[in-house]
Order: sequence, then structure tokens, then C-alpha cells
Amino acid sequence: MRLGIWTPAPQSIRPDPKVRPALAALTQHGGGVDANYLYAVEVLQRAEALGFDITLIAQRWLGPDLDSWILATALATQTKTMEIMAAVHPGIMDPRIAAKMGASIDRISGGRFCVNIVNGTRPHEHEMYGEWIDTSEARYHRMHEFIHVMKGLWTQDDFTFHGKFYQIEHGSMPTRSVRAPYPPIYAASRVDEGMNVVSQECDTWFVNYDKERRNYAQSLKRIEHEVSLMEERVKSLGKKMNYGINAIVIIGDTDEEAEAGADEHVRVVQSDPFITVGTSGVGAALIGTPKTIVERMRRYESMGIGLFMLHFYPMREGLEEFAEKILPELRRG
Repeated sequence: MRLGIWTPAPQSIRPDPKVRPALAALTQHGGGVDANYLYAVEVLQRAEALGFDITLIAQRWLGPDLDSWILATALATQTKTMEIMAAVHPGIMDPRIAAKMGASIDRISGGRFCVNIVNGTRPHEHEMYGEWIDTSEARYHRMHEFIHVMKGLWTQDDFTFHGKFYQIEHGSMPTRSVRAPYPPIYAASRVDEGMNVVSQECDTWFVNYDKERRNYAQSLKRIEHEVSLMEERVKSLGKKMNYGINAIVIIGDTDEEAEAGADEHVRVVQSDPFITVGTSGVGAALIGTPKTIVERMRRYESMGIGLFMLHFYPMREGLEEFAEKILPELRRG
């Protein structure tokens, strides 16, 4: 079992008492070294000391959040063992630039860089910074070409590609990543076109589940079914797929207390238009007593899920509570 943690950022998780004032500071001049960055360093260094393996840095183009790839580079210098995952949107960043920057971060981190491909569901981001495509099929076609180009430049000395979205003649990018043949590629997708791309090009797929946490039993069936479909895809390609899940952890002395905390969490983030994915991890249902949460994590693990990408509220205090109440049980298992 690998443990991951979201890098605390204003639009990615529910802003806690440390993030709120730092968020306001991002929109103003002055202030010295950014408080969001310092908080991220504090949280990730503690998570690394606790044995967390990886962090995900979301990319939020229209908010005041720090850029994912620049933050990834900075955090790579402040951590020692943790894998650093930066998110990228095809249609906003060019794959040639992503290949160069990704290899550079991998060198700086000593082989700890990986990339999360986000196809995009918010047209306004692409309309401001790149190009939005109306049809899902075409967006996934572009995503497929994006990854293919990035991989080609990472692995070939003389790369030529003629696609619908990208054209390269005798492309060359001499900078090689520490890890061979290239840094790991992660992605999530809920539709067949996307799952086909993931099966062909990616190393880890973040599974889908029902957004309503009370449908936990149905989510287990969905995950089991979709993992089996993904396994069929990758086996036909002679590949292996790893599986991850995104979740918020809410611990209570009783399951009822934790569920009440989850209700409050959902109410708060749904009333805050600034938070874009604050409720996304609730449906994974890692909500309850430590015993309930450990049992559910073990259940997911038995279904093939090897990576848990977690966040907490408040982030720092929640991490410590997880370390005290959940980690010992997981390690005993």
C-alpha cells in the first residue's frame, strides 16, 4: 500500500485556518515568501517523515494558486524521498514543453517526478490559457497524442510524429530523466475513450466511485467492474496497470460523529464557489472510526488499489490524527 497526500492548495482542498489568510495574500502585492508554499513544505516534510510516498499538486489556472509545475520544482528541493506529481492539461501546455520541464524536474529531484494528465472539464480554463474542444472524443484524441509526443521526446533521439493536433519533424530533446524509460504517468477518466487512452499510455489509473458516500456498496461494485474492464484492456496490450483512489479522511470516535463531520464538510465546500474539487474525495467513504477506515482501506487494497491519495481537514492536524490513529493499524496489517 502506498500513501499519497494532496499538496495543500487553496482551490484543491477545503481551505483550513492556515490556508485562508495565505489565499488572500496571493491576490496582493508584497508579503515576502509565499505562505502557501511554506505551509506546503511543512505538511509534505511531515508526511514524508511519516512514510507517505507521493504528493499530487493540482493545477488551477483561473485561481490564485501557485503554478503546479513551478511549485513541484520548489517542493522537490525541500523533500528527499517523496514522489512529486504535477498536473498538466493537454490543450494548455504543449507536450514538448512538458517533456523538457518534466525531465528537468526529474533531474532536480533525483528521479522523483511523475505527471498527472488532466484532460479538463472546465472550458473557461482552456478558453483563457489554451484551446477548448467541445467534444469529449476529440479531447481524448488530443490527450492521447499529447502523451505519445511527451514519451517520444523522452525516449527517442530522432522523433517524428504527424498527428491531428501535433506535428514534429526530427524532434530531439537530449535531456533524459533519471528514471527509465520516462517518469510515471497517472490519469483519471470516467468514459470509455479516456479509459482506452489510459490503458495504452498510462501507468496508474485513479478509479471512479459514486460521489454520494452513502452509496459505498454500489461504489465497490463499480470499482470492481471497471478495474476488471481495465485489466482486460491492459492484458491485451501486454501491460500492467496500477490503481489509485482519491479520498478525504474524516475520523470520529463513532461512525455517526464522523458522518456528521462529513455532512458539515460537504455543506461548507458546496457553499464556497471558490473551491473546485473540495468534495471529490468524500465518495470514497474513508469516514468513520479508525476501525472503519482501516477496514475500508484494506477492502480497497484487496480489490487491487495500491495508492491512496489522501487529504484532511484541517490538513496538518488531520495528518497528525491519521498518523496517530490509522497508521499503526495499517502497519500492523
